Amino acid sequence: MMAYTEILLVDDEPHILRALKRELRRFVAHIHTAESGQQALDILTKHQIGLVISDYRMPNMDGAELLISIHQRYPDIATIMLSGQADLPGVSRAINTGALSQYVSKPWDRDVLCDTVKTILTHKHASLPNDTLTACFSKEALNEKIQGMGVDAKTPWLVAIVDNQGTSNLNETESVMVGNQRLQRVSEHLHELEVFKWYRIADKFIALFEYSSEGHRLLSELIESLHAAEEKGLSTQLMISALRSWQELSFDTVQARKAEKIPLYDALYWLPCPEEHQDDASLRALIHDIEAKHFEAFFQPQLNIVTNEIDGFEALVRRRLASGHYQSPAEFLPLLSQYRLENVLTTSMFEQALEAIGRLRQAGYAKTVSVNVTAKQLETGFVVDVIQHLSPHYPDEIAHLEVELVETDRIDDFSLTRQQMERLKSLGISCALDDFGTGFAGFESMCDLPFDVIKIDGRFVRNIGQSEMDEVILTSVGQSARLMNVEVVAEWVQNQNQIDFLREKGCTRVQGYGIGAPLSGDKLLEFLANFKAQETPY
Repeated sequence: MMAYTEILLVDDEPHILRALKRELRRFVAHIHTAESGQQALDILTKHQIGLVISDYRMPNMDGAELLISIHQRYPDIATIMLSGQADLPGVSRAINTGALSQYVSKPWDRDVLCDTVKTILTHKHASLPNDTLTACFSKEALNEKIQGMGVDAKTPWLVAIVDNQGTSNLNETESVMVGNQRLQRVSEHLHELEVFKWYRIADKFIALFEYSSEGHRLLSELIESLHAAEEKGLSTQLMISALRSWQELSFDTVQARKAEKIPLYDALYWLPCPEEHQDDASLRALIHDIEAKHFEAFFQPQLNIVTNEIDGFEALVRRRLASGHYQSPAEFLPLLSQYRLENVLTTSMFEQALEAIGRLRQAGYAKTVSVNVTAKQLETGFVVDVIQHLSPHYPDEIAHLEVELVETDRIDDFSLTRQQMERLKSLGISCALDDFGTGFAGFESMCDLPFDVIKIDGRFVRNIGQSEMDEVILTSVGQSARLMNVEVVAEWVQNQNQIDFLREKGCTRVQGYGIGAPLSGDKLLEFLANFKAQETPY
């Protein structure tokens, strides 16, 4: 870090200042000079100085008085006093007050002086929790943090590295001091994101954060912040990688990986490890696909078997691969669950559902679109919060949403869940119990919570005409739903016999490949136009 350090030389003899500059200019970023104590104090108010080297014998304010004043005002600045043997009583005064880091006798030995400067600055950077230029934590603190975390393969932490573009060019074409001023501006901008703890290695700023739904939100905030920095003329590049692939971070190791960086999107890059683990490659692809919106909503139509109209659609997620093919949820949901990214996915599904509702409304279709959520997402208020966050952007679409509670997830607090459902109802949103009959609560959920709709799991529908017991269950569900004024929807419907039986048992809506396969958002209007034009199949 010495290459980024600015130092101050103080002596009332200009030729001494010139000689000192010649000795030290190779080791530090910039050398300021002052010919008096007061001039030195003025310089300290304007620049981030890491070391002051002062002569003892000076008019008005001697070196001891100057260094004592500096220590009182700037206790983190290192100090060296140059003096002869006759000045030792004054030097002792500075030592006794703690204002002096090192004493070097005059005339100085070149090697002794240079070694002293390097040793003091190295020790200073290692001992301070924050560097004086950027207020960031040191490389040593960063690596101590990494080792203390005991990083293992199960911990989904990311390293975020903000690389300052053009710093080297500034240092070469103008001065290191100009480059330092730019680093200071970038660090001030980054520190506005108080959720991150920033470390510094040379011209790079580094943060660690756990990758989950919350971590993804933080990553998005960081990207937005760097875009804002770009508008201020601060060009940066964001690079990330899995923390478990690093033993330690240094300028050289970052530079080596930077040479192999992989573009993810926009100005975000992935830094692979030399022998990349498959898990890291999967994480890299996951981050890319989330930001590239490759987790796409497909919409399966629901037929009202009373009116023979398409009442709405259920949003089902698919992952678009680089090949153009689509991956089913069974293949990617475990990975999303591993990184606790369910909230990110659900937010995206709500956004895409509302966009689809908007397109349908513009074409004159008032259709409902349902989105699956977990009990935890509902209980914690996440679902309501997401919808309220989106409502200003989709004020006329919100009431056409239907929220489906996945019944394979345990409901821990029925009272809290009921409160959240009432909040949804106040927004005009209907609530459905998905996969009824396969989860934890079954009839208890239907009785204790204010559902508008229950969706019968497809395995009961598939066994119509084949299992008398399943038909008895369907009959019981239909009777209970009528008594409670709850609508019944059936999944996996494929033929007319199933529809006739379900209609007789009080079912009003059906979905399945017999009605239509899940459709991409740009196919909805075409499907509705063709469905309306053709003779109703049932």
